Amino acid sequence: MHLLILGCGDIGTRVGLSMKEAGWRVSAARRDTGKLSEDFDRYQLDFTDPDSMAALPVREVDYILITPTPPSYGPEGYHRGFTEAATLLAAQPWLSACRRVIWVSSTRVYREAAGGWVDEHSPLNVSEPQARAMVAAEAVIRRARTTTVIRPAGVYGDPHGMLIRRVLSGQGGAAGSAFGNRIHREDLARLITHCLHLDEQGQAVPPTLVAADEDTTPTHEVERWLAQKLGVTLSEAPQQAISRANRQCRSALLKEIGFTLTYPSWREGYAAAINA
Repeated sequence: MHLLILGCGDIGTRVGLSMKEAGWRVSAARRDTGKLSEDFDRYQLDFTDPDSMAALPVREVDYILITPTPPSYGPEGYHRGFTEAATLLAAQPWLSACRRVIWVSSTRVYREAAGGWVDEHSPLNVSEPQARAMVAAEAVIRRARTTTVIRPAGVYGDPHGMLIRRVLSGQGGAAGSAFGNRIHREDLARLITHCLHLDEQGQAVPPTLVAADEDTTPTHEVERWLAQKLGVTLSEAPQQAISRANRQCRSALLKEIGFTLTYPSWREGYAAAINA
């Protein structure tokens, strides 16, 4: 089997190395090829450049994993990095000929922002420009080829990640922060490889998967727990407005496809990050 990973960063690299160990051929592409593993066939690619897309010397692949990122974080960056990139990808013959595309999106696409529950069938957000660009990109890819869209909640696991850095600086801990699930980066990569193996074996793979752990603890409680474990006093505790990420994710479908989280909550995951 031949896997092509487009936008190959941390998650893509973890998936690629796992599939390489399973005997697959792995090709990977990103803007900076110097950050690609030497275990892969490496190519330069800019999602937003039609010439770069057309020059990609890949013709026959079995599976394609796409982990898009916006070139900037305003509405225009999301439109270019998601909607326009998906439109360019959908026009490539090697995409329409593969067995399945796995497109990594985000739970940001959901409309819910008042602390309610969401799952794979919940209403999507077409009001906020960035979310709307992500929703449109999912639709473009689905029309082009059989696709599984994976929507992760907050991805964590880096010992130098944002939340740990903030707590170490003494910030956080204010009550009133949003609900939110998370998923450890190792579990997200394992879920993707699980889906690839299911499809290879001829088993059903859902068209959409919410990738989230089983814990919806508000952020301020996570920060206080981290501060205790790290021996830090949170001297700054600004009031935090409820953000667009204020939702609780149901991920029961993961168990239905036979997938088990290594880190069922942030406590196990952050403990591992701290130990690292």
